Order: sequence, then structure tokens, then C-alpha cells
Amino acid sequence: MDFIKRGVRVNAICPGTIESPSFRDRVAAHAKRSAVSLQAAEKDFIGRQLMGRIGTAEEVAMLATYLASDESAFISGHTHLIDGGWAL
Repeated sequence: MDFIKRGVRVNAICPGTIESPSFRDRVAAHAKRSAVSLQAAEKDFIGRQLMGRIGTAEEVAMLATYLASDESAFISGHTHLIDGGWAL
């Protein structure tokens, strides 16, 4: 809030499980550790998501675009969860 009067806004984006190379690495590690197929390991991750799916990088990018736009000019100092309901 030190710079709000200078027009600097600060928000945080907190993504949940997002489809990415690192997600695929975590699925593979879980499959190996649990001695299950990749499909079963992925199903375990998806089962933790209240929305029943993994998020996409595009969805996170849309939030970032919104927060960088004039449409969000009155938003500052907030944490924005984009986690498919994980934090509920």
C-alpha cells in the first residue's frame, strides 16, 4: 500500500493444479511411487479438484490479463485464488 497513491497496484495470483510439464512430472512420480498407471495417477490428482478437472495456463493468463487491464483499476492488495475450488 506504500505506492498506491503513485498508481501502483499489487495483487497475487495463487493457482491450483495447472496442466503443465511439471504437473505431468508429478503425475509420473506419483504413478511410480504408488505403482499405478499414469491414467490412475492423473485420476487421483483430478479427484482432489472440486471442479473435476485440472486448470489450464490459459485460465491463469486470463486472470493475469484482467488484473493488468483497466477493468481491474479499483482492485489492489488481494490474493486471487484460481484453484478450481481447492481452497474451499
